Amino acid sequence: MALMHPWCLKGLICVSGLLSLILLWCLLVMTADVQKRWQLSSRFPIIQGKLPRRSRFGAIESVQRGVDFPSLFTNSLTDPHCEPGQLLLILVTSAPGNSEPRQVIRRTWAAHEGPTAYQWQSVFLVGQSADVGVAQGIQREQQEFGDILIGNYQDTYRNLTLKVMHGFKWVAKQCRPSYILKTDDDCFVNTDRLPEFLLEHNTIKTGLYAGSLFSREKRQVIREPSSKWFVSRQDYHPDEYPPYASGIGYILSLDAIEQILWAAEHVHPIPVEDAYVGILAEKAGIRMKSSARFAKHNVRWRVCNYRYLMVIHHLSPHEQEVAKGNMLQARSACHDSLEVTRWK
Repeated sequence: MALMHPWCLKGLICVSGLLSLILLWCLLVMTADVQKRWQLSSRFPIIQGKLPRRSRFGAIESVQRGVDFPSLFTNSLTDPHCEPGQLLLILVTSAPGNSEPRQVIRRTWAAHEGPTAYQWQSVFLVGQSADVGVAQGIQREQQEFGDILIGNYQDTYRNLTLKVMHGFKWVAKQCRPSYILKTDDDCFVNTDRLPEFLLEHNTIKTGLYAGSLFSREKRQVIREPSSKWFVSRQDYHPDEYPPYASGIGYILSLDAIEQILWAAEHVHPIPVEDAYVGILAEKAGIRMKSSARFAKHNVRWRVCNYRYLMVIHHLSPHEQEVAKGNMLQARSACHDSLEVTRWK
């Protein structure tokens, strides 16, 4: 058998080394791509891309897919109980570790003070926690109070959109109240006035979407990647959001919720919850009703203000207790002033 020439052997070694480097580079690229896709899917489990659809004119058009609702449900047997057909259901977004704010809410504005002619209920929206101890605590809390809806998504600020969409879907399917209020666990809700106002004074029975309107300057899309409100042009191309209500609190009628859920199946979600609801409302043809009854700031409101305000933002646990006292005191105070019975 003839021996291989030294220069030929060196050439084979070089080629083998080059092929190994190319293979290693390909593996690294594939690994990075998989990691990137995994991070995106875990942060925002939605159906990516566009699927073909045939229009009524016969042409093929592309459709951007929206929220993947089935993936948000945990198939848990411990979902909160709700009586169908209530007047109002209040959805409160809350982080897994916020047990103290939830407890304060339960003993302040979420507590039913004596008999009432208006049926309403409050439910906390919570996602999955990476901390095993916190996750187990949420399960125990739900078993004790029965007022926590646990969703199948990582509980992060960027997933707040998924949290609210999960809550809307559950409400529309299981509870079907006349109205839904979405708020946060650092907000005070005037449950002594709101149910009565909705039943006795609200004139917008269908297509209702009311809250504190953001000015046009505040509706500019933030493109800075370091911002928690960052939205890429790929996720939302326009530079300005349509009119939308602040996430501190907004009211939706049941039919409006159903139309928004329909739109969410077709509109790509963005990680800015209140702006996304505004986008869906616009697509569904629902006009936002601006109201000063939703206060973005807590500015030491007087007792008489509680005859008008429905939601107040940014309260500490102690301030929640004070606000409840003011709410109850307003029942008999300020009768020398006329009560406003309009949304404005």
